[in-house]
Amino acid sequence: MGANAGDSSEAVITIQGLCTPAHKAAGGAAPGCVTVITKAQFDALLNTINPSHQPIPQAQRQQLAQRYVELLTFAEAARKAGIENKPQFQATLRVQRIALLQQIFLQDLEEQFKNPSQQEIEKYYSDNQPKFEEVKLHRIFIPKSNPSGQSNKEEYDKKAPQVANDLRERAAKGEDPDKLQKEAYDTLSITSPPMSTDLGKRKRGMFPPAEEQDIFALKAGEASKVESGASGWVVYKVDSKETIPLEKVKDEISRSLSQQKIKTRMDSIRASVHPDFNKEYFAPPAPAVPPPTAAPPTPKPGTPPAPPSPGGIPATPPASPTPGTPSTPPNTPAAPPPSPSAPPK
Repeated sequence: MGANAGDSSEAVITIQGLCTPAHKAAGGAAPGCVTVITKAQFDALLNTINPSHQPIPQAQRQQLAQRYVELLTFAEAARKAGIENKPQFQATLRVQRIALLQQIFLQDLEEQFKNPSQQEIEKYYSDNQPKFEEVKLHRIFIPKSNPSGQSNKEEYDKKAPQVANDLRERAAKGEDPDKLQKEAYDTLSITSPPMSTDLGKRKRGMFPPAEEQDIFALKAGEASKVESGASGWVVYKVDSKETIPLEKVKDEISRSLSQQKIKTRMDSIRASVHPDFNKEYFAPPAPAVPPPTAAPPTPKPGTPPAPPSPGGIPATPPASPTPGTPSTPPNTPAAPPPSPSAPPK
């Protein structure tokens, strides 16, 4: 039977031994408890967890059904154990309710703004013509280091930029980019096969900003300046340039308008509140203060103080070790207490 076949009241899950409050209210006896999930009820569940209504494979549908049975079973066990009345459950429920309200509200905004009018779409297209420019182009690429590893590095570093500039001039005069690309590899003794120069059609947003500005400023038949990137030198040759027709970008514009409206609404809501945060409470913990150094013992009356020694070396030399007994290393000074990882409660 297909996923959508059958009467909506048809049972799709029957759970023997699960006694829900609704079943008890209907007068069912505990030993014969049966919970029935109809097609309509399970479809409603799927729509709740899948608000975008993406197709759900049959195998995944079965897994969701099994998971739902487990949730119902343990939820009933928790209810019998009185979990609903525990403060922890009530506190968690309040937080999850707030998060769920936000989630459903955002889904509602998406539904509300998902279909901009034709007039809005046409105006957006007219006001943002550069966004819909498209170029067909070739790219000549010269790596900054020889991938074959067969040339002198200093010689290659000097020669490669010169080759790139020469090819740029020849590309601007109309020479074939594929031929120029191969010639560059031969000149620089690169034995690996050259990459294809044909990039096809590209829109704005598909290049680094600096390169994109140069590329879309070109006319058909023109070549860019030599662009220096992290991995090599690049020359772009524009074959053709056009503005994509409205019908081909209508869906893209619709999504952009929808996202703009949702963002505007959310920004307006955020701007309507002005929270103040307790700086003392949210301040990071103060750095730990090391304990004070113990004061030296006070000499007895009549005892002359020991003369100071240079460099902090004790005036009295340590006793000589007994022959055959290894010297005892000096005591390691105690490490200062670690900084607290969290502010004291």
